[in-house]
Amino acid sequence: MSISRAQRSLALRPGEGAPVALIVAISFFVAAGLMIGQSGIEALFFDRYGVDRLPVMYLVLGGTMFLATLGFGWLVVRLGRGGACIVIPISVAAFALAGRAAIAADVAWITQALWLLQGVGYFVLGLTVWGLAGIVTDTRQAKRFFPLIGAGSVLGYVIGGLVTKPLATWLGTPNLLLVWVATLVGAVGLSTVLLARANRQAVGTDRRPDATGQLTVGLRYVARSTLMRWLALGSILFSLLFFSLYLPFSRAATDRFPNPDDLAGFFGLFFGVSTGVAFVLSLFVTNRALARFGVPTVLLVLPLLYVVAFGVLAIEDGFATLMVFRFAQVAWLQGGASSTTEAVINTVPPDRRDQTRAFIYGGPTQVGTILAGVIALVGERALAPRVLYLIGLTAAVLATIAMIGVRRAYPRELVQALREGRPRVFGADQYGSVAPEPFGLARADASALEVAVGGLGDPDARVRRVAATVLGDLDAPVARDALVGALDDGDDAVRADALRSLARSGAIEAVPDILRRTTDRAPAVRVATAHALRTLGVPPEAASHAAAPLMHDPDPFVRVSAAAALAALDDHRAATITLIELAGSVDDDVRIAAFREMRGLGSKVTLDVVLGGMQDDAPLVRAEAARVCAELARINTDAEGARALDALVSAACDRQRVVREAARDGLATIGEPAVDPLMRSLDARNLRAGALAALERLPVGNRADQLRAFAASTVQEAVERHGVGTALEDDGGEAVRLLKDSLLFLSERDAVLGLRAAALIDGGAQMRVALENLSATDPGQRANALEVIESVAERDIVRPLLTIWEGTPARLELQTVQQRLEHDPDDWIRACVALAARSRGGTMTETLSTLSTMERVLFLRKVPLFSALPPPDLEPIASVAREQAFADGDTIAEQGEPGEAMFIIVSGDVAVTSGRGEERRVLATRSQGDVVGEMAVITSEPRIADLVCDGPVRVLSIDRPRFEAILRERPETSLGVIRVLCQRLAEGGDEGRFDVADGTGTTTASTG
Repeated sequence: MSISRAQRSLALRPGEGAPVALIVAISFFVAAGLMIGQSGIEALFFDRYGVDRLPVMYLVLGGTMFLATLGFGWLVVRLGRGGACIVIPISVAAFALAGRAAIAADVAWITQALWLLQGVGYFVLGLTVWGLAGIVTDTRQAKRFFPLIGAGSVLGYVIGGLVTKPLATWLGTPNLLLVWVATLVGAVGLSTVLLARANRQAVGTDRRPDATGQLTVGLRYVARSTLMRWLALGSILFSLLFFSLYLPFSRAATDRFPNPDDLAGFFGLFFGVSTGVAFVLSLFVTNRALARFGVPTVLLVLPLLYVVAFGVLAIEDGFATLMVFRFAQVAWLQGGASSTTEAVINTVPPDRRDQTRAFIYGGPTQVGTILAGVIALVGERALAPRVLYLIGLTAAVLATIAMIGVRRAYPRELVQALREGRPRVFGADQYGSVAPEPFGLARADASALEVAVGGLGDPDARVRRVAATVLGDLDAPVARDALVGALDDGDDAVRADALRSLARSGAIEAVPDILRRTTDRAPAVRVATAHALRTLGVPPEAASHAAAPLMHDPDPFVRVSAAAALAALDDHRAATITLIELAGSVDDDVRIAAFREMRGLGSKVTLDVVLGGMQDDAPLVRAEAARVCAELARINTDAEGARALDALVSAACDRQRVVREAARDGLATIGEPAVDPLMRSLDARNLRAGALAALERLPVGNRADQLRAFAASTVQEAVERHGVGTALEDDGGEAVRLLKDSLLFLSERDAVLGLRAAALIDGGAQMRVALENLSATDPGQRANALEVIESVAERDIVRPLLTIWEGTPARLELQTVQQRLEHDPDDWIRACVALAARSRGGTMTETLSTLSTMERVLFLRKVPLFSALPPPDLEPIASVAREQAFADGDTIAEQGEPGEAMFIIVSGDVAVTSGRGEERRVLATRSQGDVVGEMAVITSEPRIADLVCDGPVRVLSIDRPRFEAILRERPETSLGVIRVLCQRLAEGGDEGRFDVADGTGTTTASTG
């Protein structure tokens, strides 16, 4: 089977194979090493101490695990997840290596320390694997990746267990520690490669609460939740029961295998086989049990298993009996109990889920470990073994009662989640990321299913909507039957959600009921019907008969969906033509929907239509067209495919972020064929930033020489510009300052481009972190970033750049600068040079009847709203602003009218007034540089004050769509809005508070 076919069979997309293979390999090495190391350490421990030392070790282990929980959180806060995930396995390996040396030196206490190390290692190394997985995956990828990672871990445990015996015989039990160290070193090496490939920041500081803070938050939530209180009590008892069975089993195994090599081999084989059985249980048994009985019922299996085990052991505690129950314990813990517990924890709202999990595992679970130690310590000296088994039986009964409490509280928590609109608690995401279902098999929890079906009868339409959404993720006939019933719900949105869920669940048997909704009164339902026909793959004849009338529907969105369904299900030329016509609608939203529906139609959509969409004025239309263009580029390898690639490369540098991201995502899915066109685009000044950003998502292969040449030339240009910018004498003129700031900004921007290109050759992860810190205000942090760059990147590229951040500038007059830059390749720099030459040292001319674009830029630099934007980013804003002139007494905007534009005062004064006639009062006066009318544009509410000219006034106006686009594309402007509003609130002061009663308090803090 080829690699691409293997990726498709595992639901992997282009570019995902390498990171998934790396994290699966890491998971395998960590698990295999843990199995080998744990077997060897336990054999050495029991050989030296027997089992008499275990009760004391339980006490120490509970406290150690609690400290490990805090330590892991501290490392994450200090080093970031990536840094912590490298340091932890290195530290465990170092301790294991030191332990092997101590064994050779016959240090008496070392086996006790190693026993604690394997207990802590099992916990922290598991967190490390899933932490790495979280770094290189997003929430959508997690559902596809995590099952594969879990499978790698299971395979590691099985293989590690099977090879322990021959390794112990060949190398000796103490040297199993060296094998563990070797697997950890391999895992660290793979982790370094994985982080280097990661597209996001892999090292740094996570801005999350520290470990103590997380435990506190978890404690507060557990204290308020009946379900979590029962679960916490169960965690204490389960931990106690685990170690209460572990101790007699370990004693019996030690008596049966007195030779350490034999004992290590037995443990490896025992745990390897039990893990394999756990894998089979999770794959074939747990799914069916959850679907039939539900999460809370399946939770009862573990305590009942303990009831039977300790009841039998109180009568007969031979080695065979202990081995059977220990085997069942290990297999069910890994194969069913752990993932079922995660299902319960997943009912916690997402913002408190991690903290609750940290508390449960770091608090009650460790209390149970310590309690097991206390009972064993006292019992071994004062009680007969049968009495200890009876204590275990009592604890098992109490654990059963606790799980019955969970069983009763669980449905109530699900109902609450339904009312709060948290559908993920019910679906495939329900089981969290710690113990995902192997190979992504979806489990239909019977309890969740019952609650969701009941939710469809709730009087609140919002609850019925969530229930309809939930049922689409629960693969069960009763869910589909309930959704078919919901097609007659009185709420339009519920019917539409039910249709979407039926389509998502592949309910082909519901097609006759779905077809009835083609005449539904609600356009949204008719749209969902057309989508369902397309998704379910209805036979062409039936689909054509049902969807053809919708092609003439009065609602354009219905026509879009119907045309797309017909075009996808059959070679329906008229449908394709209709879809193309709707892509030319005057309504932005209709065009967006039309291009979105073109995805998946393949060659039925012509490239010229798509290229037209990529030139649309609306950014969201261009983004959807870019996604379709990526599909066409993937299926065409001829000239059409090359045209599509060129269009995507251009779109990757679009002014709007949403378009850039769509194009770059599309290029990433194309893979290797996109690399060469992107490399060629590095030579085009207007395309190179977008091309480089796309290349960072692709394997660049053997193109190091091209990247090195681009980096060197870009760096040289950046250094030259920076030298001119720093040397330019600032004579106080606004135009000269604009030129100087533009040169400095562009030089740093190009320097970063050069370094990003160098990062593609080597040192990617470290370089990305360093580049993010180059803009830091702290000189020490910036110096550290430069040190990282100098040590990681190629010196010939980096050395000239150091002058940008560390050089000493000379002095140049404007005339000299003009001579150097009049042929600069950048249009913006040439425009700044021309402006500076015209206005030598002067300020903007206020007597002009109109302002040129460059003069508007000079003006906008003084407006607080835009002060944080770099100079080149002001030009598109200046070009869309419309200049208007008003006479004394004119009203720029009236109270109560919709806010369709905001205004920047160029000259004159504007009074902000409220009321009419004699009751009119002036709330504030705004003058040159102030922004007025922005709040109505932001909130889409009617204006709350009049804007009246106090003398002649000139303004620059920006309408709502353009202002919203500015806010989306340039977050710095949003910060400017916040600063302006804070200033307005401060100006309101006591006056604002006094005026609240008569309804004008808010207007003192805002200007309409």
